[in-house]
Amino acid sequence: MPLLQILTIFALFIIVVISVIVGTRAHQKEREATERRFKNLQLLNRADRVQHHIAGIKNINTDSIVTDVLYDFYVDTLRDLANYSDQPAEIEERITKAEAERNEELIEFTTTPHSYSFQEKAKYKERLTKVAKLLLYMRRKGRISHSHYKACYDYIRWLNLWLQLNRQLVQANNNINSGDMRVAQSLYTVIMSHLKATSIDRPERHQAIDYIEKQFQAILAPQLVAIHNEDNPDDQVADLVLDFDETSDDQLLDEKDAKT
Repeated sequence: MPLLQILTIFALFIIVVISVIVGTRAHQKEREATERRFKNLQLLNRADRVQHHIAGIKNINTDSIVTDVLYDFYVDTLRDLANYSDQPAEIEERITKAEAERNEELIEFTTTPHSYSFQEKAKYKERLTKVAKLLLYMRRKGRISHSHYKACYDYIRWLNLWLQLNRQLVQANNNINSGDMRVAQSLYTVIMSHLKATSIDRPERHQAIDYIEKQFQAILAPQLVAIHNEDNPDDQVADLVLDFDETSDDQLLDEKDAKT
């Protein structure tokens, strides 16, 4: 009888130990599954955000300096995600698509852009701000060097400035095409002052400056030829000088709108 009790107690002890081991393993598996789902969701959200940032500036992006960094981060995030996803084939498809999009031709920088509405400019400025914050995050995480971050940040600043000058440039181009040289010259002068004042050293800035200088030459050439044939050329040259300090670009635009 004592032997039977001992065997019963021993059997119960074995059952308890097995139950504890099974329960511990089940709990560990459940915790691992939870951590896996959390990591999957975290990486998926990160990948979606980066993809959104890339798509958000696609229509104004003329240089790959920023998108190259974003695509690197995006693809690396997708590769990490593939290790936690239950659908790795779909993640591989996204990686393939991202690589293909990365190799697509960028839009060409132009000094004769189409006009952006106030809402469009506000939308793009908001997107550029978010991209700048993401770049700063990547810099702090050591994913890009300080010099590379500075170059990317300068490009973001340039896009912001170019958006700011969009309305004046489009109006100036329209004015010169319609023959309203006074307003065109005034607006080009305002644009040139912004381009000369900024510390951003970008190829697009130099291209824009060259373009406006050529526009000035086109505006002044006929007048200079006419002045050359006048009896008092010095007096005629004085008439070409406009007082830009008293006339803002907004006033000039309002003046043009009133005429139309």
